Amino acid sequence: MPRTIRLTNLLAALTCLASGLAVLASTAFDPAYRTHYRDAAWFVLLYVVFYGAVVWAFASRTRDRQARVFGVVKTLGAYLFLATFPFVGQTWMVWTPGRYVYQLFDWGPEARIVTMAYVFLGRGAWNTVNAFVLMRELWMPLRVSRPFLGRLVTAVPAALLVAFVWAFLALARMNAQQFSVEAHDVAQAVLDGIGCDDLHAKAGTSTSDVRQRGERRYEVTVDWNCADVRVLVRAEDGRLGTARAARPECCPGESPSGADR
Repeated sequence: MPRTIRLTNLLAALTCLASGLAVLASTAFDPAYRTHYRDAAWFVLLYVVFYGAVVWAFASRTRDRQARVFGVVKTLGAYLFLATFPFVGQTWMVWTPGRYVYQLFDWGPEARIVTMAYVFLGRGAWNTVNAFVLMRELWMPLRVSRPFLGRLVTAVPAALLVAFVWAFLALARMNAQQFSVEAHDVAQAVLDGIGCDDLHAKAGTSTSDVRQRGERRYEVTVDWNCADVRVLVRAEDGRLGTARAARPECCPGESPSGADR
């Protein structure tokens, strides 16, 4: 197994393991954290055990077979995540014990391109290349013994790789066309100005108004929910900006909404 592939997998597994251990410790010792996220202890423990095994497999040069199996399992998990991303992607990124890994690439709504790069290039494209290299002992003999079938088999990961890169570029272009950094700034300013008294008075409702910033006007819509306050801003050119946050200090005892889990 190439040293670069082994080290990259080891580093990725250590990062996921660290996130799982942080969630496990917080769930066990921090009642507020446990109430907020409501993590299932058995699932967090299973996550930690799995990535502990991945670290164990990639940390030694004598465990190539186990490393290949874990590499393929991780790739299949990435494909499942990407296939369901439009429906449960945002929920999973908060609900999973690996939430801190996603937070490393969550630079806010104005830089969502970073999250897109991690999801489609990191989880999608990189895992495809990773599994392809790890399983080369299976497909290389096939290309020699049955060239046509071997080429068909190896064309699948190549097509997937192109699809993930294309999806990232398409979403990056769409993001630039539909979202505005200025609108995101306005949305964040509105969110930062929301106090607990306002939240209590308008809880469960949605309000709209117009805000002025310099010579520009912005339509602002606020969904008032302690567990998930959402602000949507539309600029004069039609581009959008968003901001959202839980405000547990205003409504103790409420957990994140389904959209965040």
